[in-house]
Amino acid sequence: MTTRTVGIVGLGRMGLTLAAGFSRAVEPARLFVAGRSASSIERVRAAVPTATVLPPADLADRATLVVLCVRNVDLPDVLAVVRPRLSAEHIVVTINNALPLPRLADSVPCPVAKLIPSVGNEIGAGATLLMPGPGLSADAVAELTELLQGFSRPFVISERQGRAATDLASCGPALLASAAQSMIAAQIERGAPLPPGLAEQLLAQSIDAVSRLLEHGTPLAEIVDRVAVPGGNTAAAVEASRDGLAAAWRAAFWATADNERSKPLPAL
Repeated sequence: MTTRTVGIVGLGRMGLTLAAGFSRAVEPARLFVAGRSASSIERVRAAVPTATVLPPADLADRATLVVLCVRNVDLPDVLAVVRPRLSAEHIVVTINNALPLPRLADSVPCPVAKLIPSVGNEIGAGATLLMPGPGLSADAVAELTELLQGFSRPFVISERQGRAATDLASCGPALLASAAQSMIAAQIERGAPLPPGLAEQLLAQSIDAVSRLLEHGTPLAEIVDRVAVPGGNTAAAVEASRDGLAAAWRAAFWATADNERSKPLPAL
C-alpha cells in the first residue's frame, strides 16, 4: 500500500473534486491542499474538512505527489512558487490536457504525469485517466494506480489518447446529463403529461439500468438490440434519432478539440 502524501494546488471545481476523492484514498494526515483565494479555502474546508490547508509555497515540503489543478495561464506563477521545494523524490501531476508532458518535465526536477478526473470521483465513482510522462517509472505508475483505485476506476493511457478519452470519461458525465435534459425537454415540448421532476426520476432509472447492465458485461449494442425489437416503438425511435445523434456527437468532439487547441501554451 502506498504511503505517498498528496498535495493539491488549486481549488476550483476539479481541485475540489480531487480533494474529496483523495480524502477517500489516504489518511487525513497525508492530504494537503493549497488555495489561491480565501473563498476557495473556505470551500475546501467545508467540503473536505479533514484536509490540511497550506500556503502553496509550503505544499511540496509536506506532499510528495503534487497535483496542479490550475489553468495554463496561472501555471507559471504557481510553478514559480512550488518549484524551489521540489526534488527528484516528488511526482508532479497536471490535470491540464492541453499541456504537453515533455514541456512540464523540462520545468521541474522530478517525474511528471497527467491526471484527468471525473465529477463522480468526489463520491468514489467514475473514471480517472492517468497519462505517465517523462521519468515516471513502472513502479510509480503502479503506485499511482493503486492510489486512484481508492476513489475511481483508473485507466492508464498514452498522452496521444488523452483528448478522446477525456471526452468520454471526464466530459462524458456532463454530455450524458445534457443529453438527458434534451430528452426530457423534447417530451415536455410535445405535450407529454409528465412533471419535469418525474421525467428526471424515470430517466435516472434508465441511466442506472444501463450502467448496471454494462457492469455485468452486457455490451451497448446488445442493450439496444434487446429493447429495440424490430417493428416496435423503440426501434422506430432509435432509427429516427441515429443520424442526428451521430452528427451532434461529432460536433461536440470537434468542439472540445478546437477549444483545447485555441488555448496558448504557458511559458514555464
